[in-house]
Amino acid sequence: MDSTGILQVFLAIITVVVIAGFAGVLYFLSRIERALAGEQQKGAPATTVAHREPDRVVQAVQEQAPPLRAIDPREMGSLEEYLGAIGEKYNLASFTLATSDGLLIGSTRPDAQGEAAQYSHLYTQGKLRDETGAELLGIPYRGETVIGIVRPSEHLPADMMSALEQDTRDALRQWV
Repeated sequence: MDSTGILQVFLAIITVVVIAGFAGVLYFLSRIERALAGEQQKGAPATTVAHREPDRVVQAVQEQAPPLRAIDPREMGSLEEYLGAIGEKYNLASFTLATSDGLLIGSTRPDAQGEAAQYSHLYTQGKLRDETGAELLGIPYRGETVIGIVRPSEHLPADMMSALEQDTRDALRQWV
């Protein structure tokens, strides 16, 4: 084999290595994108980039987050159906509304009367979160405070919590 043939084989090998490397980089970039979008598989380790560069991570997640769709209360047949639509919109495991004295208004969970009483009591004590991951909202409505018991699938940022409160006010105006 002459020097031209050796050079051609060498260039072919380099080309294959470069293409394989490029494919590997694209694969890992797609995994990083999914992790930032919150689609990371259960049990997978959390990305350490969030600890080093929180501003960049938050910005990337906000840019990739799909816009929240509006819910028309007139399209819903009941308060529970509306609460279910809110739960889907914000990816909630469950959503319950209760009065400040513990009476159930509506819920996406069956048998939520005990939850309404328990968490309304916690809210009156000033607790806004418990160890199970439930977050409590106090929503002023007609001179009273309605307690929203939110069980998110993953932590909701402050702007999404504000939007959730507004959707809850819309539900209360329509159904209560």
